[in-house]
Amino acid sequence: MNAQVLHGWLPSLTTALGCAVGCWLAVSQAQQSQQQRVEQLTDEVGSLRRALEARAHAAGAGLMVGASSTVVSGQGRLSGEELEAMALRVATLLKESGEAVVGGREPDAPAPAVPELSSEQRESATRVGTMVDRVVSSGRMTAQDVLEIRRELAHLRGRPEADALRKKLVVAINQDRLIPAPDADGLP
Repeated sequence: MNAQVLHGWLPSLTTALGCAVGCWLAVSQAQQSQQQRVEQLTDEVGSLRRALEARAHAAGAGLMVGASSTVVSGQGRLSGEELEAMALRVATLLKESGEAVVGGREPDAPAPAVPELSSEQRESATRVGTMVDRVVSSGRMTAQDVLEIRRELAHLRGRPEADALRKKLVVAINQDRLIPAPDADGLP
């Protein structure tokens, strides 16, 4: 092996090793952080369970570990304030860990109503739907097919029907059920 060949692949090898070490460090750090988070949550649940057991024993109810508070007589039940404090603590822990908190976000605004299709749009949607079904069933899409589908989809601009037909094409391509023409200028 001569020096010129060595100089050609040595920087690439060094870069690849650097990337591999960087990825390994990132994954290792993420796993360590996740393990610490699980341990913290386990400790929190354990302390809540011990507090509940201590309260039940003090009340003489003899609460079993893992038993729901509805099984225990009224003496061992948590008050509304205690339940609220526990829920707030769990929500805070979840927020800190980056997990989604159920009910912790604003409700979604209602989707705006989509106006009905005009007769021209309905006809166009039918034609383009037929074209899309034809190219998907044949497994091939020519440049001419792309142009025809684009022309018909222009009548459905901004409509969910157009998005659904495009999605159908993309899914078929991703699943290798449809091969677009190499000379086509993009997808419809």
